[in-house]
Amino acid sequence: MRFEILGRPSAWRDGRELDLGPGKQRAVLAVLLLSPNRPVPTPSIVSAVWGDEPPDNGANVVQKYVAGLRRVLEPDRSPRAPGRLLTLSGAGYALHVPPGGLDAEVFQEQVKAALGIRAAGDAELAATRLREALLLWRGTALAGLTGSFFDAARERLDEERAAALEASAEIGLDLGEHARLVPELIRLVGEFPLREGLRYLLMLALYRCGRQAEALAAYRDARDFFTEEFGVEPGERLHNLHVGILRADPALALPAADEPRDTVPPPREPPAREPPVPEPARVLPVPSGGVPGPRLADAPLMP
Repeated sequence: MRFEILGRPSAWRDGRELDLGPGKQRAVLAVLLLSPNRPVPTPSIVSAVWGDEPPDNGANVVQKYVAGLRRVLEPDRSPRAPGRLLTLSGAGYALHVPPGGLDAEVFQEQVKAALGIRAAGDAELAATRLREALLLWRGTALAGLTGSFFDAARERLDEERAAALEASAEIGLDLGEHARLVPELIRLVGEFPLREGLRYLLMLALYRCGRQAEALAAYRDARDFFTEEFGVEPGERLHNLHVGILRADPALALPAADEPRDTVPPPREPPAREPPVPEPARVLPVPSGGVPGPRLADAPLMP
């Protein structure tokens, strides 16, 4: 059994998506999936699903939807037998999710492992693991569910995704992928405008691409946004990067040992004891696709 909330809440068995029934029944399942393997009191379920407009006899309505979920999730269970997957105790209803059975938990575990790999010094493998983790996202978390409870849960999950995207971009910059990252970072700044870390990485990527004026424009955009929205200046880290770009600080350049991936290495010279063999003139390939100028907005959702 596999469950998903990084998108529209769903349940799968043997590669087949299950019909979870009415929208409120799906919402009850989502509440339980947000606290996997832990009992959720019935009043908490009622509050999460119905907010300020609970139904009459809310406990009975929840019981009805739980019975419907049990029929879907445990079709072989006899009507009078206690649930094995969805259980009831004095503390409330609990959904028992097997290890690796909930995409949100798998995502968190994979991101944590990737960051550990990065700390151990293997940036390329860490980048691969982060990309694999981000592929678990199928759209907006908890899609189709409304209300303050689900909005708060969705915001928390989105922050986890944003942090993973930021870490992935940071590793990419360390690996010399600044040209590839510029359009992606422009998109991410539009999607997560409050994250100064993404704005920092965009400015640095632009600068390393030789686009100093655009890097400075990205700082002005950040300053205008924070000033207009919150009445504050950008943080110290962003300010220091702005000063460094103005001064063309050599420390901002990619370390020499980290050759950018999107450049063509120079041809190796022949050994000193052998005369060079003439070669016909050839044209080195130009790095693919120039990068469009930044538009600090709009963004398709990254998987």
